[in-house]
Amino acid sequence: MITVLGASGNTGRAVVRTLLAAGEEVRAVGRRADRLAQLAPGAVPFAGDAADRGFLADAFTGADAAYVLSPFDAFAAGYRQQQRAVGEAIAGALADARVRHVVALSSLGAEQDADTGFLSSLHDQELRLRALDADVLFLRPGLFFESFAVSLDAMRAEGVHADSIDPDVALPVVATADVAAVAAQALLARAGSGVREVLGPRDRTVPEVVAALGPRIGVPSLRYVRVPDEAMRAALVQAGLPADVADLQVRMNAALNAGVVRSTQGRSAATSSPTEFEEWADALPAPSVPA
Repeated sequence: MITVLGASGNTGRAVVRTLLAAGEEVRAVGRRADRLAQLAPGAVPFAGDAADRGFLADAFTGADAAYVLSPFDAFAAGYRQQQRAVGEAIAGALADARVRHVVALSSLGAEQDADTGFLSSLHDQELRLRALDADVLFLRPGLFFESFAVSLDAMRAEGVHADSIDPDVALPVVATADVAAVAAQALLARAGSGVREVLGPRDRTVPEVVAALGPRIGVPSLRYVRVPDEAMRAALVQAGLPADVADLQVRMNAALNAGVVRSTQGRSAATSSPTEFEEWADALPAPSVPA
């Protein structure tokens, strides 16, 4: 039996479906029972608080493998405290349940201990999970294609995509479905430890991604605007993000710009994954048309 955290999210949902298709018994863990029933049919739903060690220990008990990640609410203040609470609960519950094989979603840059914004909490979580008496495989993907989806409405309304990543920085960008496929393969094998990067098929600059995205969302003239860091912080706060979350986002982008967050394993057949950004963008739902 395999337990999957974040089972209603992008990677978790795909992991659950792959495991079920392979005939595995799956416990699907998430915040809401109704979403779990809808998005992970066939799995055993476990709805509860990811910061509750006892709840998670129940979800992990009897599992010989688990997929774990650290969910958070971007609109809730206190990101670091939130991530510490969730991370400690997950690591403690895995130890309590004596899960032998763990696949953990992390990120490029998690080997760095400071100055990486959001990613510093993943560094801390890797340290917690490395202390387990278990085989732990850390997946370190590049920038998710799906990170651009949250800005689609703004892109269509304004004709630009604004961020604080330098336009000449080429980044590994990857589909969450490809990351989920790697995770599911490792879970099914009940094998693997250490670090595996998942880098997508090739590195892309943000202007390249935006140019590919524009025609596919009905904005053929879509362009990228590099916003100064302080202006980006202010814009994120104005959009509703807490000040600490806005600051961490800008700090993460600064680490990407400086090359601090990068692949350490290099691009190879083992670290590359197949889905091109254009393929993913072609599958985006069409914008709704007002009646």
